[in-house]
Amino acid sequence: MGRCATIWPVIVRKNLVFTLLAGVLATACGGEGLTTSANPPPTPTATSPPFTTAKPNIILVLLDDGEDAMVSNMPRLRAAFIDRGLRFTNAFSNTPLCGPSRANILSGQFSHNTRVIGNVGSEAGYPAWAAGGYDANNIGPWLKAAGYQTGLFGKYQNDYPTSASTLTYIPPGWDDWRVVMSDREASNDLYTLNENGALNEYKSASGGYQADVLSDRLQAFLRRAETSDSQPFFAFLSLGAPHTPTAPAARHLSAYAGATAPRGPSFNEPDLSDKPRWLQDQVALIDSATARDIDDDYRGSLQALLAVEDAIDALFQTLEQLGETSNTYVFFTSDNGLHRGEHRIPRGKNTPYEESIRMPFYVRGPGVPAGRTIEHLAGLVDLVPTFLGLSGTSIPSSVDGMSLTPLFAATPPAVTTWRQEMLIEHPGGAGLPVRMPAYYGVRTQTEMYVEYDNLETEYYDLRTDPQQLDNLVRSAPSATLSRLSARVAALKGCRGSTCRP
Repeated sequence: MGRCATIWPVIVRKNLVFTLLAGVLATACGGEGLTTSANPPPTPTATSPPFTTAKPNIILVLLDDGEDAMVSNMPRLRAAFIDRGLRFTNAFSNTPLCGPSRANILSGQFSHNTRVIGNVGSEAGYPAWAAGGYDANNIGPWLKAAGYQTGLFGKYQNDYPTSASTLTYIPPGWDDWRVVMSDREASNDLYTLNENGALNEYKSASGGYQADVLSDRLQAFLRRAETSDSQPFFAFLSLGAPHTPTAPAARHLSAYAGATAPRGPSFNEPDLSDKPRWLQDQVALIDSATARDIDDDYRGSLQALLAVEDAIDALFQTLEQLGETSNTYVFFTSDNGLHRGEHRIPRGKNTPYEESIRMPFYVRGPGVPAGRTIEHLAGLVDLVPTFLGLSGTSIPSSVDGMSLTPLFAATPPAVTTWRQEMLIEHPGGAGLPVRMPAYYGVRTQTEMYVEYDNLETEYYDLRTDPQQLDNLVRSAPSATLSRLSARVAALKGCRGSTCRP
């Protein structure tokens, strides 16, 4: 039988008195696999004193291509999350590409199980997601079944609603659906929203800048949700920033004049002879014109994030006005990181390198220590079990991730008792702007090890080489490589409980 943990926060919602239970209640559940009929929406587990039926609100804010180093230095984001919440310093995108990553986020499954493995093609984006039955098997419908009001604001999946029954199709489980139609142009400046079945086109020139509109729709949802104060809400704000083309809001175009992208040791890496052939054969040294383009994109990303900061300010102001700040968990992360010239890749993701897989990952809420950083390994597949754990809802056996709620405690488990490897995978599909073989790898606290389908391998000791400049696969101890290869073999085909320690 499989195993899953149910974590029970004790929250007294009325009169703004909130207490997070220091202990947790773990239950076991079994079975594996995911089909619509075999895995109906989970049901709340029965409660008894001292537990209450009150549930916390949960909000997820997601960036598109927001790398950790840039986002963590935005001052208002730091003030809202890092200074007042918990920052994960070892949080990773399990498949660092838009469509697969969003499938990881919504389902709690690795890409080798969702089979959403690219942005284009037969196993990509919304068509693959819908074909797998995931419209009805994801965090939205599951929390709806647990008594939550649910809302999604922004991007759902690449190419939504391609292959849907109608252009205005709304998947089950969502009370407020304000979703970008990504089967057409979907920039910050020009896009179409499916707003609960009505298709509305917006242009920033006429006051329809995407981050602003989505923020307004989110605030309206929160205010409507609080007309029934006894019912909790789950909101997913899925922003387009800072993805290129960045298209910042007009009010921010003069900001960060002269800013340039970081030039760390891996920028324009001079010697790629240790790197796999797929990289050596496709990238050249970055010339001055490309470097200027990288700087332009970086400056535009910083500018675009200012509208994100505006949305975060508005979010917490609204929660404060509604008296819900102390009863709401707010998570902030990105679908993946981004290369900006590192290892000669001018821009792109989907690689197993730190620039691509490392993400900002913050949480703020009742009982979460303020101003703390934590080194435990976490991934996007962990969001679903974390949300379900906070809601007191059983976790489907199909979920591969593990709940992060024990890490929110004043005294979290020791790093040595937590998972020791995080699976990073690219089961197929295209990598942009470079193409690469499928790969599976593990990121530990101090190492990165990758096996490609073409039999090439990479191994980096991050204690001495955090920039991943020296592939040690030919000189590392055989026992080290054998240990890591065994973990890749165990995780690359895992399902449910077999993915967790």
